[in-house]
Amino acid sequence: MQITTEQKIALLAFAAALVFSLVVFPIIADSQRAHIDPDRFGELGLSIADGNGYAYSADGPPVFERAPLYPFLLAALFKLVGHFSLTAVQILQAFFHSLTSYLVVVVASKFFRRRAALTAQLLYAFHPIALWYTARIWVESTNTLLLCVVVLTMTLLFERPNRMRAILTGIAIGVSCLVKPLLLLFPFVVGVLMIVRLEKRRWYVAILPLIIAGLVILPWTLRNYRAANDVLLVNTSLGFNLIQGDVIGEDWPSAYNTILDYWQRGFHRADSLLAPSGLQWESVEGDRTLISHATEQYLSNPTSLAKKVAANFFTFWYLSESLAKSIFFGILQFALLIAGVVSYIRLDGKERRRVIPISALVLYYIAVNVFIVGWARYSMPLIPLLLIVASPLLSRVISFGEKHE
Repeated sequence: MQITTEQKIALLAFAAALVFSLVVFPIIADSQRAHIDPDRFGELGLSIADGNGYAYSADGPPVFERAPLYPFLLAALFKLVGHFSLTAVQILQAFFHSLTSYLVVVVASKFFRRRAALTAQLLYAFHPIALWYTARIWVESTNTLLLCVVVLTMTLLFERPNRMRAILTGIAIGVSCLVKPLLLLFPFVVGVLMIVRLEKRRWYVAILPLIIAGLVILPWTLRNYRAANDVLLVNTSLGFNLIQGDVIGEDWPSAYNTILDYWQRGFHRADSLLAPSGLQWESVEGDRTLISHATEQYLSNPTSLAKKVAANFFTFWYLSESLAKSIFFGILQFALLIAGVVSYIRLDGKERRRVIPISALVLYYIAVNVFIVGWARYSMPLIPLLLIVASPLLSRVISFGEKHE
């Protein structure tokens, strides 16, 4: 059986992620202030594996601030290997990185020539930012993979709209929301685009992704209701992140150069806002209190919201744990953003219509994040999508020696 170029690059992506995680990351982690498990996903996964339920310990309260799929995935992994294992997580995320690189070439091939698709795949396979997140217990590698699955299913739906493809798109969006609920409103975007695309008699195809995504999320929403006696679709932390984004809007660009400085100030502000009630930001009531405070501020002072969105748009592409890492991220991400925009502008009308699934998701994802908070790691899942859009331009620079395109 002959191995294709696409498969070879996917294998190289897996190897590159392993080398980075096991060899390079341990050397540079301390200098970049990189905590292994900053969001306690590994801790939660291990607790689940130990039979403690969705809590950090046997006698701890239910956890509401983390979406469930990634912790349960870690729990299954730790159960399989018999103990907490960072190496096992790194191997799993190296596999996800490899699979994402393969999805990149599959999706890009739907729009552009093979050389352009291979260019996007190769650049993603060795992209330093993508490799960086395979080494830590963070949700980004999983989230990026699922966003690519959403793009693939949505591309197939736009290519030939039917009931089954609409259902698959809804499942992909729902599963993605159980990792990170940023796509909760995206089924409405898909629905509007499909209504424009379809004849009136087939509008049910436009509604299906919303219904199916809701059904995928529903069991966890019911769990939250039973545990908190309150309505919570997936997880809390929206209010806390809104406050973090507000701090960036007020202080950027003069005050701080790293994410940790902004995070500390945002944490203290959220804590002071909740102190009179004794609530925690992780709780459902605490989250709702912070959301209400932020909403009132935006309505009373729209200028502050505009300033926040503008500031968070810039920090979204570069703001990280250290100054060196922020500069490095900024160079790579702004270069990729510019390449994607230039490449999109150069597409003809037919090509632009074909890439609607990607452009819609990219614009939606940016808009949601800059409204909430603009951390650089939140822009990481857009790397494969921007590489796909930029691939016709980038393929003119990188050649694989392929005679057949």
